[in-house]
Amino acid sequence: MFLVQAPPGVGKSHIAMTLARWSGDAYLLTSQKVLQDQYEREFGAELQIVKGRDNYACDHYPTARVPTSRGACRRPRGPLCQCPYARARTAALEGPIFCTNTAYFATLRHWHAERLRRRRLLVVDEAHNLEAQLASVFTAGFSPEQMRAWFGAPLPRLTSADDYRPLLAEHLDRLEGRLAATRRELEALRPPESAADVFLRIPPSRAEQELISQRDDLEAALARVHFFLDAEDAEWIVRYPPDAAATLELVPLTVAAMVRELFAESAELVVLSSAHLGPRRAVAECFGLDEGGVRAFAGASPFPVEQRRIVYRPVGALSRASLAALEPALFAAVALILAEHPAEKGLIHAPSYAAGERLVRDLAARAPAHARRLIWVESTEAKARALDAHRASPAATVLVSPSLREGVDLPDDFLRFQIVTKMPFPDLGDPWTAARRERDPRWYALETAKALVQAYGRSCRHADDHGVTYVLDAQFERFLTRYRVLLPEWFLDAAEPALRARYSENWAL
Repeated sequence: MFLVQAPPGVGKSHIAMTLARWSGDAYLLTSQKVLQDQYEREFGAELQIVKGRDNYACDHYPTARVPTSRGACRRPRGPLCQCPYARARTAALEGPIFCTNTAYFATLRHWHAERLRRRRLLVVDEAHNLEAQLASVFTAGFSPEQMRAWFGAPLPRLTSADDYRPLLAEHLDRLEGRLAATRRELEALRPPESAADVFLRIPPSRAEQELISQRDDLEAALARVHFFLDAEDAEWIVRYPPDAAATLELVPLTVAAMVRELFAESAELVVLSSAHLGPRRAVAECFGLDEGGVRAFAGASPFPVEQRRIVYRPVGALSRASLAALEPALFAAVALILAEHPAEKGLIHAPSYAAGERLVRDLAARAPAHARRLIWVESTEAKARALDAHRASPAATVLVSPSLREGVDLPDDFLRFQIVTKMPFPDLGDPWTAARRERDPRWYALETAKALVQAYGRSCRHADDHGVTYVLDAQFERFLTRYRVLLPEWFLDAAEPALRARYSENWAL
């Protein structure tokens, strides 16, 4: 296995494509659909892209936008049609470069038993997300609505994942029965064979679409429950917040076994690519690989530090305990930076959606003129729409979000400044994160380093670009001092002058 680490903006997608072309037979995985779109824009017909069913419209209903996940072939005894999704999947399976997102690829392999032949090369782009993505793919989860529908009430809050094994085993028959009943309800909606053609030309009703969705959800849930019950030797974590609208999730603590299987069965050679993955040993340990079989390549930044400066303006050491007390000073510092860049587009990295909403409300009262520049990204699903609005606006708009640290290309005047409000420590309120940190404290520090590097990488996207990154959390200094070895040299080239400049200012005062 090979690790390829290089700063954002230096062309890792071109490296990935060069390797894929060289192999002539490659899987190319990205972390997000927006990155697939970027590959498609840059390389066009050289690769074959496939996404999940919801991204394609069924051909049978040209007058109604019905996704292929609810289309003709998903109805009881529907046709084996060559819909846009089937055509895209077939082209990807048969083409020299199969490009998709990592979660879809793992789902296709494991849960849909798709026959994905072993290829010469597997490239995982943005591979710093690989562990989290695979953990999500293998998570057994139940929303409150599903628990009420399938079990009659929300499942109880139990101490450990092992406590859920006998409980879910008892409910297997109930789930199988519910699935069979849902299939019967769908079948009952089908008209006599003489009217089948008419039935398939009419878009599915809302009731039928809901039944199709329930059937698919039940099939997915049953598969994951069986996997959970069979994986008795593995350690699982319960994620079940205390609020009434909480989803119950059973998450594998480690995905090492899944990763080894994915790599071994998918390709002869594996390349993990990212701006920063960390030391070779840490990557090997995370995925349960032999360090001797891992080779690492790291590139320096070709961009002068002057084009990608960091400015350190600490307002205090921000933590979960101190955030509320320090937010007034934090918001004031953000307002000051906005005033310093009145005619430039920017990005504010909020620590969470809740904190981002508080920031937007505060600025609306504190600095209305600057608040009107803000584009609040209220969810992951709203990201693409917000980015389009930001790029299209002639105004000096500023994006505000906790979800734009990666997978975002904002070159030149689309981003001249950005603000890291708080160090991007993984949320210890998440039981999986807390358990992962307890197992390996270095993992927690490395995840923080990777997130910080990803955020910093939004500021300079090519040789003629420039941007400045403001860091407002005083924990930045302590982190750099303690975990310098976990950060790439090209990041330290900008971070250490920022600390020295701050020391000089304090000395002058």
